[in-house]
Amino acid sequence: MSTIYDVAKESGFSLATVSNVLNDGPRPVKAETRRRILATMQRLNYHPSAVARGLARQRTHTLGILFGIVEPAELVLNAYSAAVLQGVLTACAATGYNVQHYTTPWLDITRSLAEFRDRRSDGLIIVAPPTDTDMMSALTGLDLPIVAVSWPSERGNFPTVDADDRSGTRLVMRHLLDLGHRRIGHLMGHANLISAVARRDVYLEEIQAVGSIPPTEFVLPGEYSTGSGRENARRLLTLPEPPTAIFAGNDEIAFGVIEAARELGIPIPERLSLVGYDDRPLAALIHPRLTTVRQPFVEIGKFAVGLIRQRIEGGEVPCSTHLLQPELVIRESTAPPSA
Repeated sequence: MSTIYDVAKESGFSLATVSNVLNDGPRPVKAETRRRILATMQRLNYHPSAVARGLARQRTHTLGILFGIVEPAELVLNAYSAAVLQGVLTACAATGYNVQHYTTPWLDITRSLAEFRDRRSDGLIIVAPPTDTDMMSALTGLDLPIVAVSWPSERGNFPTVDADDRSGTRLVMRHLLDLGHRRIGHLMGHANLISAVARRDVYLEEIQAVGSIPPTEFVLPGEYSTGSGRENARRLLTLPEPPTAIFAGNDEIAFGVIEAARELGIPIPERLSLVGYDDRPLAALIHPRLTTVRQPFVEIGKFAVGLIRQRIEGGEVPCSTHLLQPELVIRESTAPPSA
């Protein structure tokens, strides 16, 4: 296998000149010199190492992406992570960046940090990190540009981007309250994600603003999964005085609620109104079609790439949170409470 040293020897030029041609360096090179060096590379079948060129330029033109709780095997099956990744890939393809997905789950600073010290990527996008690990404090200590998705900017010295969960939850609650519901249950997602906490907090604010105090058993922690939604929905719907509406923390939870209601013989929306969150494709196909909040996941991914590129390329990027607006999509799963 030929090396850069072979190219220099065969072409008759110095190693520095050959390197300058390969890396589009700052020193001017005569057209004939460039032609001879490139012709020698072709004759020797020499292919420069992308890693070596990246080190020479102090750039790899690669962005790293790390998902906080989504398992690598579920990445393309999870509506949230797949859509954010779609936005990242679309923006990177348009701007000449490659994407490296870090598949090893974060354990702790001692066992996981070394993987991020080798500068394989020019910057790192961290998506939905959990709040109860040392991930963010550890990665912030690296000399590496970072942008986070779904993380409060005040908890790290880097910019963040997210959908406005507080605004989206207000849309949900005001829709249900305007329909006349006051006994509204809420099934949370992972309690160590800021999205779940924000949705719970605004749910409580909105329902208390109309003078209603939900029983403690109306708010159940869980996971962003169908299984969690089904299990917790059964607990709510078998109470002596069950809710007339349920606000599910995401569409996966809502799908579990639909399963539980069907098993218990509770028709939606005649006896139970249901609102999800995310607007997964299945939300428009399931029966009844799900009222939900549409989040701009693809735009979030694109926005994150724009922020990280600015940081990599030396632009001024304030360490603030950029919020994109969700919208309520009203379908068939909500109605006024029955008499």
